[in-house]
Amino acid sequence: MEVILSSITNSTSLKINIFEIEELMRKLATIRTIANIKPIPNADRIEVAQIDGWEVIISKSDNFSQGDKVVYIEIDSKMPKTPEYDFLKSRRYVVKTIKLRGQVSQGLVLPLAVLPPGDYKVGDDVTEILGVTKHDPEAEQENAIVAENKKRNPIIKYFMRFKWFRKLVVKRAAKDKFPDWIKKTDEERIQNKTGLFEQLKANKTQLSVTEKVDGTSATYFLKKVKKNKYEFGVCSRNRRLAKEDTSYYWNVARKYKINEALRKLIGNLDWIVLQGEITGEKIQGNKYPMDGGERFWAFNLISPEGKLTTEEMQRTLLHYGIYIVPIFDDKFVIPEDWEISDLVHYVQGKSQIYPREREGCVFRNVEQNISFKCINPEFLIKNDL
Repeated sequence: MEVILSSITNSTSLKINIFEIEELMRKLATIRTIANIKPIPNADRIEVAQIDGWEVIISKSDNFSQGDKVVYIEIDSKMPKTPEYDFLKSRRYVVKTIKLRGQVSQGLVLPLAVLPPGDYKVGDDVTEILGVTKHDPEAEQENAIVAENKKRNPIIKYFMRFKWFRKLVVKRAAKDKFPDWIKKTDEERIQNKTGLFEQLKANKTQLSVTEKVDGTSATYFLKKVKKNKYEFGVCSRNRRLAKEDTSYYWNVARKYKINEALRKLIGNLDWIVLQGEITGEKIQGNKYPMDGGERFWAFNLISPEGKLTTEEMQRTLLHYGIYIVPIFDDKFVIPEDWEISDLVHYVQGKSQIYPREREGCVFRNVEQNISFKCINPEFLIKNDL
């Protein structure tokens, strides 16, 4: 198994500092341009605007035109609870994917007049100016799980009055920080990468296509501390769970014997990281109900020598009883006459894990360090996301 990990140096162009990428805050509200406007059949008051790869329903009374600079608000954004956004009150002020007159709409288009006076350029991030925040149910659920496993007992509450004890708590909190040398698992949506989409088409780049599983993200790592001594780590999407507990993340580590598997895989490497999605009861509404408790679906296996391809990862992990996310195609090439809307249609259909609408797909080319996701809008609509 170590052979696959050690041999990929020659087959990939990835840098050793694959994780040394500063995490950028997601731009929820940006200045963009309306590429075109199309009519909606049998609709007198609304039409659809194309903003990069997104299609958004707009009101004809707003008098938007092709080429206009506008404020685009992405889905999963939460608007301030102010009167001007009361039209979103029934949706808890969250911008969601909707469908009207058979037309899917993803996002919100606002005129520049909603901003303070200024010289705004295309691409400018106005998230903070408008007070937009991210609606993130997974993070909320993650925080609830962590809090449940860290409830203060009366003794801890008593000792918190002492400075020396609070210092110990602060030290412990530092241990719970997500390792800064590991890149968190969060793919960009293809609708925001129109330039990359066109480049992939032109170059006929081969991509592996896997199912995007709707669960909670987990990261496991093994890091060499000194000769014959290793540090095993368990992380949720945003933090490390330094102390073993009964959370989903540690349950999976024990169930799949991930520590033992990574120890066999690490060989002479300094570290190795396994990332994947956990599904199960009480996780994201348990969209894949199966017996046997939590399930783990791996999608990344990475070392200082690079990231394994989907096929290499499958061959490696199955030996240890660890399954990867379902593979749809390992040599997919975007047809030259496709638009992003065609790719959105391509990812629609049933999950290979459970007979229900799948969340979407993730597209990767490890050799060129390319990775993005395309979400199925029907999944978002049916699950009110």
